[in-house]
Amino acid sequence: MRSQSSLQGEKRPPIVLVVDDNPAIRDMVSWALELDGYEPTEAAEGQEALDWMHNAAREGRCPSVILLDLAMPGMDGNIFLARLRKQWEAPYPYPAIVVITAGTSSLDASSLGVDQVIVKPFHVRDLLDVIHRLVP
Repeated sequence: MRSQSSLQGEKRPPIVLVVDDNPAIRDMVSWALELDGYEPTEAAEGQEALDWMHNAAREGRCPSVILLDLAMPGMDGNIFLARLRKQWEAPYPYPAIVVITAGTSSLDASSLGVDQVIVKPFHVRDLLDVIHRLVP
């Protein structure tokens, strides 16, 4: 493992937080993100994702994009979004939010207050294209 000092001169890949209760989706998306040059991290539900965000903010490493499933046990995606908006204090830009949802195309990004909505099933290339547009 490289020391923190050796990383300071290197440009780190953008972090993408994948929040989905389905481990197969998290694995597939994380694999594709890593191959495409991103640094994926995963959470199985909203509270786990909020905890990760809190720790990441303390370390100065917030995600550029959050891929968020809405229907999850525990804290679902809607509650996660509300709490994230309420608690966001980091001196970092608010991450782009892409909602990944099953079976309903009636949701639109503006009504949810997110950057994009992708309906499952989706092609991973389409997801990566969206992320490319959102990452500064």
